[in-house]
Amino acid sequence: MAQQQQNITVSAPGFQGLNTEDSPLQQDPGFALVADNAVVDKFGRIGSRKPWTEFTTAVNVTYSAAAGVADTQIKTHRLGNGDINGVTYVLATVGVYQYNASGSLLQDDYFICKLTTSSGPVYELDEISYPTLIDDSALADAKIVSFNDKLYVFSAGNECLEYDGSTIVKLFTGTNDVDYIKPQDDSGTLAAVINGDVATAAYGRLWVSGVDGDYQTIYYSDLLIATQWYDGRAVPADAQNTGGILNINEYWPRGTDRIVGIVAHNNALFIMGRQSILVYNNAASGDPAGNDGIVLADTISGIGCVNRDAIANIGSDVLFVDDSGVRSIGRTIQEKSAPLNDLTSNVRRDITDIIALTADKTTISLSYWPDENLTVVNFSNDLQAFAIEMRAPSVTGGNKVTRWTNTVWERAMYYEIDGEARVLLASSASNYGCFLYEDGLNYNNQPFEFKYESNSFTFGQPANTKFIKQIDFTVVSTLTDAQAYAGWGYSGRLDYTKALTIAAQAPALYNVAYFNQDDEYGPGLTTVRRYRVNAKGSGESVIIGFRTEVNGNTFSLQEINVQTLIGRII
Repeated sequence: MAQQQQNITVSAPGFQGLNTEDSPLQQDPGFALVADNAVVDKFGRIGSRKPWTEFTTAVNVTYSAAAGVADTQIKTHRLGNGDINGVTYVLATVGVYQYNASGSLLQDDYFICKLTTSSGPVYELDEISYPTLIDDSALADAKIVSFNDKLYVFSAGNECLEYDGSTIVKLFTGTNDVDYIKPQDDSGTLAAVINGDVATAAYGRLWVSGVDGDYQTIYYSDLLIATQWYDGRAVPADAQNTGGILNINEYWPRGTDRIVGIVAHNNALFIMGRQSILVYNNAASGDPAGNDGIVLADTISGIGCVNRDAIANIGSDVLFVDDSGVRSIGRTIQEKSAPLNDLTSNVRRDITDIIALTADKTTISLSYWPDENLTVVNFSNDLQAFAIEMRAPSVTGGNKVTRWTNTVWERAMYYEIDGEARVLLASSASNYGCFLYEDGLNYNNQPFEFKYESNSFTFGQPANTKFIKQIDFTVVSTLTDAQAYAGWGYSGRLDYTKALTIAAQAPALYNVAYFNQDDEYGPGLTTVRRYRVNAKGSGESVIIGFRTEVNGNTFSLQEINVQTLIGRII
């Protein structure tokens, strides 16, 4: 005989994020099987992410048209920012690609652009002239670094470029030997120019690897002087020069590796190899080559970084993308050790499969967005990303993770200007330039889809048949109506769906009455409403889903109530 109908409440469904590693029948109901285009909001609910809103209205570059062009695409590849004389500048590298009717590339051109305002709040990317380079296409994977009141553009095989706020010149333009010192010793010049693409600015110096294709050596500049590098001659041109060279070829714990990234943290320099990590202490000393200078303090074997842009310093830690997922170094100073934590342990197989199948690892990037409490690993080649919540871990110890789709941007950059924090996205959608991650309309005025699916519920009685009679969804929404679909099913399938309209809430307005018009008042900017769905069917376990369009509105799923009959033991 069937039992009395029961009410099962799932509070804050999905707020633990995705979990595709543990048995679904033994998971906390706060985990989700699917959490697409979602974040964990500040109230602990799973809700929609923000859209990619169009930021730049134009990309102003001049290029020649190839014969037989059927399609021209303008894409923003890399971003960098820094203060020059108290003014914040943003540089971007842009590629223009021309294709024929069959989709074959006819011609490509590359540019360095500055983010500017043409009038009022309208932003554009404007071309800046730069000197002739050996390989302009390397700008598509350039590294833009802020150092000592200037911006520097590093790209493989090309001499480093220096931007002073108005013009771009090659780094080594001086003729006075005191002001312009190439890496050299008594045997002669070691490097004619600094032309590497792995670079960082830290502890008052530029640190660069990949010079002349050598990823076993790091060149570092003199203190606060970008034009003076290693001078190992018997009589140095500048006796105070402390530029130098760090050769790490003999120190890889696995015998061999290559430098893919350099990151500074906690008075140390982390040299990220593809399969190992070296930790150098005292990097902030006056002379890294002095008696109290830089010293190898730790090595990590079997863990490395997939590429230069898959590293993020979050202030308290260093995060990076390894073949096994997103990890943190979490260095323990007292023990002089470097334990590693896996932030994506709840989706380990999902993310490692994507990394393994990504042939071009430069399409993977990692960025930290402090105002959003998010670290985002983006797979631009697959147009998807994983958003990692940084406020608190899930009950398993791994961070709360959601998945984003249609990530039509290659790199993200967090920066602050005029007291305002922004997340700028380098658009790979043709001709859009840059996006912002903020509330508003999606870049193409088309909605994206928030999607949630629960793991299977047995309601503590796995051997009994469940007959779902009613499902109540409590949701929070704003500003505009949205089309939604509630779903449910049994044995791991969403067998049934019902269309819903999520009603908008008019905002409360004060003192806006017009002559001969009625006043309009609303209870607030957000509305919490319950949507009731009559259900049917039966099965051993229950799965519940919800999806809705998001464009100009926001959405959070606060609670699910399930009215069910528990039948006899199967």
